Amino acid sequence: MVAPSHFLSRPACGRKASHSRTIQLQAYERQDGLWDMEALIEDVKPEEFTTQTTQFACGVPIHLMAMRVTVNDALDVLAAEGSMQRMPFPSICPEAQVRLERLVGTNLLKGFRQEISKRIPAHDRCSHLSELASLLPTLAVQSILQGKIVAEGDTLPSARPLKIGGCHAWKEDGPMVLKHYPQWYRQPVASGE
Repeated sequence: MVAPSHFLSRPACGRKASHSRTIQLQAYERQDGLWDMEALIEDVKPEEFTTQTTQFACGVPIHLMAMRVTVNDALDVLAAEGSMQRMPFPSICPEAQVRLERLVGTNLLKGFRQEISKRIPAHDRCSHLSELASLLPTLAVQSILQGKIVAEGDTLPSARPLKIGGCHAWKEDGPMVLKHYPQWYRQPVASGE
């Protein structure tokens, strides 16, 4: 795996590794027509690490957790589950994984990140599993919706594509929207107005 530093400018001074976090996302198209969105997080320290209750040897994951949500083509969450294999407080942390079931009934593209906070308040959730959950809408867009967009080809959609206004490349007054979705293109606003 390539480290982020390989793509960034040279560090300003010498340094040593302090913490490593790996997040893995995977989408699966199921045989029953549904989709599984899975996420995994792993945190590792390069030195021995001790919490209030647990001692972790160098290189042993402090956090090793996973979650899955099952969605339909409309991105409605039909099932949600979590798993904690490694955590700092083994007698307490696992209680939070079952709270993911509260996400059933939400939609990945309709305020999903806000629904996480609303349905699972901070004092009742695992911050690591919640962080993973917040990445699932983008995973769904890249897997489920991207496939639909490619299948549609060059036909103009009847509804405004969700990606418009979602990033710099797809800004409403940008060249990509003008070329591919001219019906939703907006003239740039002059600076100072």
